[in-house]
Amino acid sequence: MTKLNLPKIFEYEILTRIRRELIIYLLFLFASWFAIFFLFPKIFPYLLFPYFHLLHEKSLVFISLEEALFVVLRASFYLALSLTLPILIIRLFQAISGELYEYEKSLLKKIFFISIFLAILGIILGYFFLTPFFLKIFLYFGKNFENNLRLSAFLFFFLKVILFSIIIFQIPLIFALLIKENIITVNLYKRKKLYFLGGFYFLSLLFSPMDFFGQILLTLTFYLFFRISFLIARFLR
Repeated sequence: MTKLNLPKIFEYEILTRIRRELIIYLLFLFASWFAIFFLFPKIFPYLLFPYFHLLHEKSLVFISLEEALFVVLRASFYLALSLTLPILIIRLFQAISGELYEYEKSLLKKIFFISIFLAILGIILGYFFLTPFFLKIFLYFGKNFENNLRLSAFLFFFLKVILFSIIIFQIPLIFALLIKENIITVNLYKRKKLYFLGGFYFLSLLFSPMDFFGQILLTLTFYLFFRISFLIARFLR
């Protein structure tokens, strides 16, 4: 079993390299933010697609002159951060890779690519399924009212759903790392299966405290992620 042994990456020379990469990344991030800000009119329709797919005739509104500007500034920053973060991870990996053994490099590469793959799946789920699903629920509860939804309210709700999806889809990787380090084993799972299911249900209570159907669905999702994590752990070994 390969394990990471990383104390040497905290030496002064390596930390200096990491600091340089962080400075370069920040400059690149602000350049990307600037570019996305001016390209935002072309990107914006894709961000609003889940909303207009459900409500063709309802436009989004803003209530102050500066609101639309600040919404675009914040949204373009979040997009720039999301798009450039993988570049930062790659650059940091390159900065420390010279101090790593081959098996450590291989393991970190596997972790990185699995994480990116799961994040992409999370984005797809959030964009095409979760956002329309939550919109239908919230618009159903507001069906007796005139819904003039603010631009900022929808856009940041949408970005939160996407971020939530990305985080949730990292759970199999976390479980896989615990399995790989033998903190969780197959025998432990067989002996404590009910405890694991109880833990998954407790997590679903935190994410969906008022919806029993949602709790059951999340519990099954966590259980599925847990089973998948055994396959990912095999790939990491």
